[in-house]
Amino acid sequence: MTETDIKFSPKNIIWSEKYRPRKVEGMVGSFKTSILKHLAKPKAIPNFLFYSKTPGTGKTTLGKCIINELNCDYIIINSSDDRKIDVIRDKVKQFARSRSTRPEIKKCIFLDEVDGMLGASQNALRNIMETYASNVFFIMTCNNINKVIEPLQNRCVTLQFAHPDKVEIYQYLYSICNNEGLKYTEDGIKQLVELNYPSIRNCVLSLQDIHTQDMEVNVETVRPANEIFGVLLDKLKQKDWKYIKKIVLESTIDPRELNTFFWEEAVKDSNIKMIQRTCLNERDISVGADAKIIFVSSLIEMCNCFGDK
Repeated sequence: MTETDIKFSPKNIIWSEKYRPRKVEGMVGSFKTSILKHLAKPKAIPNFLFYSKTPGTGKTTLGKCIINELNCDYIIINSSDDRKIDVIRDKVKQFARSRSTRPEIKKCIFLDEVDGMLGASQNALRNIMETYASNVFFIMTCNNINKVIEPLQNRCVTLQFAHPDKVEIYQYLYSICNNEGLKYTEDGIKQLVELNYPSIRNCVLSLQDIHTQDMEVNVETVRPANEIFGVLLDKLKQKDWKYIKKIVLESTIDPRELNTFFWEEAVKDSNIKMIQRTCLNERDISVGADAKIIFVSSLIEMCNCFGDK
């Protein structure tokens, strides 16, 4: 097998992308009927705000499905990265005022992670939503709806991604296993969902992890995600920050979830320095900083929150 063959091996394709639904009907969630009714009237389609405290529940996927269903002109902006007011005044406003290639359908401005957008930017966005309402509609996603100003919330149909139906998740995972030739037991799938719920993305990534190890999905092979978190905490106490850095940068681990795990363990141990450090990480991530960069750059400081080896 050549290097190119390895690079493009099916096992190296991230399943959360490979099996990301392209149509609303293919998603997991009770919202499908409501969304499809809106899509039936594209000229009157409203603005949407999708929110969930937990990443991986389908907010971004639903936004992309809506765009696919309408086949409309669109622009996608990650608001945590492009959160300055200049982006709103230039990129967003310019797109909102330009003509659509399909006049019968509104254009879409998709703002992912809008809770990372600065307050001044959100206020500027409010004016654009009002001025160009006949030409564009907005899709916005966030994890913390309290960081989205009320004028934006009031101009949107809001939808919370809180408790996806577990039976639908089971069926979704069964179809992936069958497609990949991955052996499984019902008890194994149920345990996998229980350990990762409500994150559908983590369920899929856990399936892929089991697949890459040439195992089947059963109660013996399904392990909680925080098992590796515990290993990384031990490495932190050993001041082996390089090992943790490698794992975080090269794996699908969510550094924000890992930071939360470290915070929880610090609270149990009354490690005040560690509590403060992890809280600072959470603060920086919550305002839109890149989670991996923040977490990795704080590893040496976190190591110093423990005594000598």
